[in-house]
Amino acid sequence: MDPGGSEIASRTVVGLGDVALASGSAGALAFTTGVSATLIGVMVAVALLPPLVAFGLLMGSGNESLAWGAMLLFVANFIAINLSGVATFLAQGIRPQRWSQAKRAKRASIAAMVLWILMLAHLVYIILGFGQGIVI
Repeated sequence: MDPGGSEIASRTVVGLGDVALASGSAGALAFTTGVSATLIGVMVAVALLPPLVAFGLLMGSGNESLAWGAMLLFVANFIAINLSGVATFLAQGIRPQRWSQAKRAKRASIAAMVLWILMLAHLVYIILGFGQGIVI
C-alpha cells in the first residue's frame, strides 16, 4: 500500500477546508425539509468513510503516524457534522410539538452545543500541536 497516493495522503491531514461542516448543515436541512433520507446518508458517508478507510489501510500497512492523522480527520468530521447539525436546527427554530417540552428541549440543545464546541476546541488544541502527549 502506497501511503503517498493522493487519495490516501489527502485523508491524513486535517485542514479547515477538509472539515465536514456543510455535510451536517445540509443533512439537517434535508431532514427538516423532507428530502430523501438517502441524501443524508450519502453526505455523511462521504465525510466519514474515506478517513476511516484510510485509517484502516494505513494502520494495516504499518504507517501508524499517518493512520492517526486519518483518524483525526474522522473525529474532526464527526464533530463538525454534529455541531453544524445542531446549529442548523437551532437556526431554523425547530421546536417541540408540545409547549410543555420546550424548556427541556432548549436545555438539551444548549448542552449539545456546549459539548460539541468543547470537543471541537479539544481537537483544535491537539491539531495545533499544543496537546502533544494528550490522549483523546
